Amino acid sequence: MPRARIHDKLRHAYLIHMMMRNTISPSDDLAEAIQRLQQDMEILNAIKNTRYLHTRTHVPKQGNLHVLWEYASDPAQHDHFTQMVRISPTSFSVLLHLIEDHLVFHNNSNNAQKPVEVQLATTLFRMGRYGNAASLEDIARITGSSEGDIKEVEKQWIDQHLGFKGLWREGWVMYDGTIIVLFEKPGYEGDAYYTRKGNYGLNAQIGNIPSNL
Repeated sequence: MPRARIHDKLRHAYLIHMMMRNTISPSDDLAEAIQRLQQDMEILNAIKNTRYLHTRTHVPKQGNLHVLWEYASDPAQHDHFTQMVRISPTSFSVLLHLIEDHLVFHNNSNNAQKPVEVQLATTLFRMGRYGNAASLEDIARITGSSEGDIKEVEKQWIDQHLGFKGLWREGWVMYDGTIIVLFEKPGYEGDAYYTRKGNYGLNAQIGNIPSNL
């Protein structure tokens, strides 16, 4: 189950406040009730449209992606390059050549994007990891990026290349599973169905990847 965003928590808390206030102290005047409703709508809209609800603090970042380029320049180190981004330096160069002129990397913003090769390396590095090694914070530290940078790069790529947005985008390449508990121990190789939770069951997994959307 995805973790609730601070915006959703705050919006939910304010809705509860509205219900309790209107129950305990209802307004008998129509004009006052309309004004109160307008204020509530403005507050809820402000919560929705405010990107950062807490004071932002500077997080020191010192990535080590520079070693990737050193690995690429030395044929003896190409295996280390492949271990970091899961493709060879040659494949990386070809892929970079294919995408570097795409409009998604040139948005004419006052805030310049990171170089395309850094965005590509960051994406490949993350896609090559799973479990705890794929945490957003760890990858941000290793690549010298902010957590927001990584998420925005992913969202732009999904929007441009896979053609679906919204909640589907948030679950791309997502797998989740659960144990379906059996009524009793199976008669054939029953021990193989014993789970870490002390019962007998089948493990069911659901995957959300582009090929099944």
